[in-house]
Amino acid sequence: MGEHRERSARLVPGILAVLQALWWAVAALGRDASPGPVRTALAAAAVAVAFGAMAVRRDAPAAALAAAVAAVVGADVSRVLAWAPVTVPAVLVALYSLALRRTAGASALGALLAALTVGCLVLWHGAQPRIVAAGALLACAGAAAVWVRGRSRRWRRALGSAREEYARRAPDLLRHTARGERRGFAAELHDVVAHRLTGVTVSAAAALRLGREDLMAEATRHAGHEGRLALLELDALADALAVPRRLEEVDALVAAFPGVRYTRTVAALEPAVEPATASLAFRVVREALTNTVRYAAGATVEVRLALERGDLVVHVRDSGGTLAVADLGSGSGLTALAEAVAADGGRLTAGPVGTGWRVSARLPLATGPTAVRESARFRSGRRGPAALDAALALLALAVPLGAGLLPGGGPDVFPGGAGATGHIVLLALLVLHALPLARRRTAPRSGLLAASAVVLLWLGCDRLGVTAPHTTDLLLWCWWGDLVLLYSVAARAPTAPGARRTWPAVLGVAAVAGLAMVSEDVRRVALGWAVFGALAAVPAAAVWACGVRSCGRRRTGADSESARRAALNRAAAEAARAERLRLSAELRATARRPVAAMVTAADADDLPQVLAEARGGLRALRELLTEVREPLDADDDVPPPTVAGIAALAARHRATARLTGRVRSLPAAMEVAAYRSAEALMSDEARVTVHYAADGVEVVVHRRPQAGPSLRRLHAMADAVGGTLATTGDGTVRVWLPEVVPA
Repeated sequence: MGEHRERSARLVPGILAVLQALWWAVAALGRDASPGPVRTALAAAAVAVAFGAMAVRRDAPAAALAAAVAAVVGADVSRVLAWAPVTVPAVLVALYSLALRRTAGASALGALLAALTVGCLVLWHGAQPRIVAAGALLACAGAAAVWVRGRSRRWRRALGSAREEYARRAPDLLRHTARGERRGFAAELHDVVAHRLTGVTVSAAAALRLGREDLMAEATRHAGHEGRLALLELDALADALAVPRRLEEVDALVAAFPGVRYTRTVAALEPAVEPATASLAFRVVREALTNTVRYAAGATVEVRLALERGDLVVHVRDSGGTLAVADLGSGSGLTALAEAVAADGGRLTAGPVGTGWRVSARLPLATGPTAVRESARFRSGRRGPAALDAALALLALAVPLGAGLLPGGGPDVFPGGAGATGHIVLLALLVLHALPLARRRTAPRSGLLAASAVVLLWLGCDRLGVTAPHTTDLLLWCWWGDLVLLYSVAARAPTAPGARRTWPAVLGVAAVAGLAMVSEDVRRVALGWAVFGALAAVPAAAVWACGVRSCGRRRTGADSESARRAALNRAAAEAARAERLRLSAELRATARRPVAAMVTAADADDLPQVLAEARGGLRALRELLTEVREPLDADDDVPPPTVAGIAALAARHRATARLTGRVRSLPAAMEVAAYRSAEALMSDEARVTVHYAADGVEVVVHRRPQAGPSLRRLHAMADAVGGTLATTGDGTVRVWLPEVVPA
């Protein structure tokens, strides 16, 4: 692919050189008068500058466009006809290169500069105002056409590169899915057992060192109590690894603690988010109830699960009671739990309330409404295909308007004797006819109906004499817009059979065009309408067929990509399940054995053996955690470029990643773009939110943005796929990525 592009790049100057040589030959045959050495040197310099612009158009497209525009001005000033032709194609090629390699704003500014230069040159030659306006409009039309072509190529190239990267790296998702399971297992294993065994070790060692019978008895009793709780939790953890948690497991957990008043008003959660959210809720309730047993024996306990403003809220509160065992807790349980809740985008608070204690957690749900969606919709039309369609609408207005203003070059629909009202009505009709092109992707059918209605209104105004006579001749310069809308009607159909069912649109477009071509001189209007309509139906049917073919290819490609993504997701889910089963078996085979032995020693009042088994259990836990948190090679630690990879990327930076909106499978290009956006903005302890909107994805990173190349590169990347980038004063960076399909 790269070699092909290099050959194409070298071919352009050669084509211009051949064009220049042919024009020289034509000028020589025409026996042009000698322009003189000064003008000849100026023209030669202009041509040299134009060729120099072609040489640097890929590395410095803005400079190439400026040089090409300067070459046009120099060739025009020299007025040497034989030297001029190469400069205009150089401007078009440089503008195309600018649109292909730079952002929408920079390339649009270059297109405007080129169009204004043409208008200024026409004005400099002393042309009439309408000739100046015609030249400027036609120059705008040409610049818009080249800009649309370059931007469309930039967009398709970026999407293609992203798909290639996704296909190359997506299989890594299986390995990172298993690694994510191990990370979650390590955190929960530490929460479940480590602090209990640490407390048993500390109390047993202290009691043995002091040699006091009362302390030794208390330490033995404490070891038995904590050991039994640890065994229950280890079994629950092993079971949870084998089967993802559900809210019903919280019910079973609370039922194991008699006397707890329990309320759950949440019937069920979305299947896509229930395992993760239910697991967190389970951990919160388990930690709170365990602490209640330890620090508030005999207290009244209330547990409540409810939905509040789109979040799952967990409240556990006790009334205060008797301290079961003094100074034996590690104090790390709630801290680790708060970190786990924060990593999922939630918040946990714990503290005294009256004579008791309360633990509250707010867990975000992926279906919860947020304010991000509104901002995403606000920005969705500023870049990408929407901008291309807006440029097409400008082209549809500039071409007929410029042709109508140019005497001799088209229909003179703005004659000097016509009234101002007629001119205003005609201008309004041109604008109304061009506007539907701006929404050809989102509403092609209504746009085609609107354009056809404008044509019929135009015919009525012409027959009633509101506009100048024969202004409908201008429709020949506008009809391509109707054909583009007809193509979009077929190409944007949801299915290939649906695209074929749009054939009545061909008849409608042909009928309206045939009616517009019937002049007042035709005596048999019906026959003329039929003949002209049949003629118009030929190109309309060809364009419609191209749209049907495009829809079929697009749907085939989308279905194939969806099937590959579904297969990958199934493989990732199976890899996660296999890893959970492996960890469950390993947990039962290693960590559980010393804990069970510690409980047996406590029942036998053998405190030295309790201490030995507790230390053995801690060693087994450390070995298991070391194996789970195995060191990674630098290459192996790079997450795959997917939305799922953002979580692994956040873990490397001690940041948090959260998904909001209705989570769904995304096109491969959007997966890569979302990941690259998060990667470019990620920093230590950043907060990343990936919001799924109906028409795209927004990546929000709360951090202090780094000024300089990082944001500029990210802006260029988002622009290439039709997205936008916005920053706020508090350091929040928002990247909007629209979900669109070329058509």
